[in-house]
Amino acid sequence: RKVMAMERNKLYSMVLSLAVAMCLWLYVSQNVSIEEDNTFSNIPVVMEGESVLNERNLMVTSLSNSTVSLHLTGARSELSKLDSSKLAAKVDLSQITEPGERIALSYTISYPSDVSASSFTVGSKNPSAIFANVDYRRVAEVPVVIQWTGNRSEDYIYDTENAVLDNNTVTVSGPASVVDTIDHASVEIDLTDQVESISQNYRYTLCDADDNPVDASQITTNVEEVRLDMQIQKIREVKLVADVVYGGGANEHNTKVSISPETIRVSGGKAVLAELGDTLTICSVNLADLEKNSNELKYAITLPEGVTNQTGVNEATVSVRFTGLKTKELTIDQFEATNVPEGMEADIINASLTVKVRGPEAEIAALEEKNVRAVVDFTNAEIGTATYKVSLIFDNAFANVGAVKSTSVSATVQAVS
Repeated sequence: RKVMAMERNKLYSMVLSLAVAMCLWLYVSQNVSIEEDNTFSNIPVVMEGESVLNERNLMVTSLSNSTVSLHLTGARSELSKLDSSKLAAKVDLSQITEPGERIALSYTISYPSDVSASSFTVGSKNPSAIFANVDYRRVAEVPVVIQWTGNRSEDYIYDTENAVLDNNTVTVSGPASVVDTIDHASVEIDLTDQVESISQNYRYTLCDADDNPVDASQITTNVEEVRLDMQIQKIREVKLVADVVYGGGANEHNTKVSISPETIRVSGGKAVLAELGDTLTICSVNLADLEKNSNELKYAITLPEGVTNQTGVNEATVSVRFTGLKTKELTIDQFEATNVPEGMEADIINASLTVKVRGPEAEIAALEEKNVRAVVDFTNAEIGTATYKVSLIFDNAFANVGAVKSTSVSATVQAVS
């Protein structure tokens, strides 16, 4: 029995070994030993050696193919590991030494890391070579040119002359054949309905000398946008006025005041123009200080901060003309002291004072010294000698007469003994 058992085990081992050998033979015959062939399409073309090309100041402007097809023969087991996405056709650009068109370049096939190139036989490549167009690489600076378009509002001023760009030039680089045609970078600004100052970024278009857009698909630039700052202000017509103080016999009936120019155009922000209003007072004129019947007075036109004078006229002439008035000089030798501080007394030094008065012709003709009182005001006077203003008070019959120019007398103020 023992011998029979050993014989059976031996038989089983032989059968098992034969079965394993048969399986191995079938696997090798089906997957390893048998060769197959396959065509792989749409294998991407990859460029290498671009840094060397850059050092030579060259660049590829186009390749004849972006993909290739490859026919391979090899063991079925190895071919099964491949597909087009795992392969690459590598073109070495360092072969190129000068510019030209349709420069033939050979390429090599790059395989995945888990397979060996020696496992395959290349039956054919389609195409057999890659053709490249090569140009010199050019770098240039071109000016940024603003093209203003649209209808501008007449109520606003657009300060296009002083518009500010953060970049007045753009650096462009690319094929010399393209860069050499670029004349400027054009920025189009549409001012239609634009009533607020501009401060924003704009894209530009690279153009030739005739302002036609250039194909910039192969051009690189240092900036994609430029920033523009431009002031837009509202315009307003402002009337110039004078603050007139009537006196010296002059009133609204016998005085004509005119200003040249009558108006100016100003610009500014909405808030500051609203505060300014429609008139601008440029001066104060005291008519009692004017002695002549016809006067031409010049005053600077001063505007609030934030308001700009767009007219360009910085000075205005104020014309003052009196009609129907006469002047007369009187000598006053009687003075009245008023408002002398308590505990003090005033001694007027002047024995007499010559004053000029003005008024309607009939009243001036009848006016005499006795019709005038000279009053000296000592309000807030202090001990010592000083000058004090004299006010002329006329009798009721001479209500339209007034003093021309202010007058004063000298007086000594002292404590009452």
